Amino acid sequence: MRIAVDAMGGDHAPREIVAGCLAAASAYPDTQLLLVGDAPALTALLPRPAPANLAVVPADGVIEMHDDPARSIRQKPDSSLVRAMQLVAAGEADGYFSAGNTGAVTAAATLRLGRIPGVARPGIATLLPVRCGHTIVCDVGACVDSKAEWIVQFAIMASLYASEVEHLPQPRVGLLSIGEEASKGDKQTKQAHEMLLEAGLNFVGNVDGKDCFRHAADVIACDGFAGNLLLKVAEGAAEFFVDLTRDAFTSSLLAKLGALLVRPALRGMKRRIDYSEYGGAFLLGVKGLVVIGHGRSNAKAVQNALRRTREGIEQRLVARLSERFAAVAPAAAGA
Repeated sequence: MRIAVDAMGGDHAPREIVAGCLAAASAYPDTQLLLVGDAPALTALLPRPAPANLAVVPADGVIEMHDDPARSIRQKPDSSLVRAMQLVAAGEADGYFSAGNTGAVTAAATLRLGRIPGVARPGIATLLPVRCGHTIVCDVGACVDSKAEWIVQFAIMASLYASEVEHLPQPRVGLLSIGEEASKGDKQTKQAHEMLLEAGLNFVGNVDGKDCFRHAADVIACDGFAGNLLLKVAEGAAEFFVDLTRDAFTSSLLAKLGALLVRPALRGMKRRIDYSEYGGAFLLGVKGLVVIGHGRSNAKAVQNALRRTREGIEQRLVARLSERFAAVAPAAAGA
């Protein structure tokens, strides 16, 4: 099993990316990790001797977070982000991970790997921690201006992912909207609602913002703009709650004593809402296993993202999507 890693992508690259890869190399000795990027800089961060299952692949240039996605992959064809994707396209790697520019990763995957037949647009599927476990949200940023047909495809792909990788039988599929009623939402959401009723999924209807965290559905489909807003608000709210809790339990001596009693429970709660525990998100709909990490991924997040990449490869996620998508996709999916 070989995973190509964009070692220069992310706010804390390459140090945190390399640290996460070293941890993963130790945890998964059967996995070959290909660190793509500035060879001297990466080599300087590796121990001597380096792990046998970790290799450096030279690449010149870095696609920055602020770079225009489409333009950057054309102007920087030998950047770490694009070069790593080329390894997957050439069959030299079985999976791909980057914590870099999400738009550039999506564009590079679409152009270099191509889309699964019948898929109009790829979607990013991520895990959102909720009251009882987690919910899969798709799309959270690959396509920010979606047609109703594409939202239905996101639901289909995420539902297949939920059943094949997360082992959820008959996952409940919801549609993100501003109310539970079918009449609520903008034009594309109303159209998507009508189409989902006929898509052959376990569709449970609209899910509004407050019910996302009550586990109203196992899968929530939405356009990338709304999905990204949901994800970022959830992350900000989680950090805000952790800060409030910390302030409350350090406000007095009595509060500090109480904190000692509840510390194990608080640590468990913090792990549940910590993005680094989930690692990365699958880019569904392209002909290759692609995982996108948070831009500020630390070593822990990188290691967990590589674990999820391994899971996707082991479960043959791309092959199963390819095999089953045509059978369950609406006839108008490619419109």
